[in-house]
Amino acid sequence: MKVSPNFSLEEFLSDDDTVKVTALLYFHVEKLQRLRDRFGSLVVTSGYRNPKHNKRVGGAVNSMHLDFATDLVPVTGVHYDDMAALALQEGFTGIGRYHNFIHLDCRQFIGRPPARWDNR
Repeated sequence: MKVSPNFSLEEFLSDDDTVKVTALLYFHVEKLQRLRDRFGSLVVTSGYRNPKHNKRVGGAVNSMHLDFATDLVPVTGVHYDDMAALALQEGFTGIGRYHNFIHLDCRQFIGRPPARWDNR
């Protein structure tokens, strides 16, 4: 099922093939689509996680993935810092940089304060 021109709901499923279909998902995906329009291909490595999935992968107890977040790998040649800067411009308020992916979320949608971190 398409949730934007270039994203399907299947890209965001938890390990039990579930996802919370809420306004947050569509708000988030709208911003992701703008990133994809600018950078080209983006690979979603993690989307929604049910509590069991989140625990299994060592996610934080209050992880935004439990509501909706994405971990992404940009196309070759795109630096994570450039992607983080554009994500901030697009309105993502949770931005984390790791060695092999970037985390993006829209925590403001559920009343959480902005967060930035760099775990590289």
